[in-house]
Amino acid sequence: MTDRLLACSELSKSYQDGNSEVTVLKNIDFSLQTGEMVAVVGASGSGKSTLLHLLGGLDKPSGGHLFYQNEEMTHWKSDKLAQWRNQNLGFVYQFHHLLPEFSALENVAMPQMIAGKSQKESKQSAQRLLERVGLGHRLSHRPSQLSGGERQRVAIARAFVNKPKVVLADEPTGNLDGKAAEAVYQLMLELNQEMGTAFIVVTHDLQLAEQLQRVEVLKNGALLKDQN
Repeated sequence: MTDRLLACSELSKSYQDGNSEVTVLKNIDFSLQTGEMVAVVGASGSGKSTLLHLLGGLDKPSGGHLFYQNEEMTHWKSDKLAQWRNQNLGFVYQFHHLLPEFSALENVAMPQMIAGKSQKESKQSAQRLLERVGLGHRLSHRPSQLSGGERQRVAIARAFVNKPKVVLADEPTGNLDGKAAEAVYQLMLELNQEMGTAFIVVTHDLQLAEQLQRVEVLKNGALLKDQN
């Protein structure tokens, strides 16, 4: 399919635990289309975060194949993977992972500076995004001076600053109360519609999952199609 953006076939991941081998994922087939929003749900320990890390090139599969825009990336070297992540992926985690010694503006500008943009240009892009997520008045605040919902909005702005094709979100609302969680979801939806960014959202929040275009269920390391 020509608009297939990120995909895997027969993807597996196992770990050695002493003398025994633990299989976390087995023969996963998954495909994400351009601009699509997909939820991945499942019990704790079902392999959701592992799948996200494999799709984002943060971990190496034990078997199977990974594709980006139909180009196989399974055996890319670490420097090529790092460059690909910086240019094409955004990450949002349950814990915001903002750098505590830097302001909101500096945290959001960081990926652009890593990509080689000037400090001035990076900060201008960061300011525009922070204003877009409703934090134009908090540019100089450090993470410790922000609420949980504000920190997560900074993390989303940072994920979007390089205009990624895909955002991988691991429990993005898991640390927030209901009102803040809904605000973060609405923000992701708006950014998806405005920028055409695809999302893979790992979540325990079934209410959030059911608002996305597709739900995939992981059970015992295998991917099942949800019934909706």
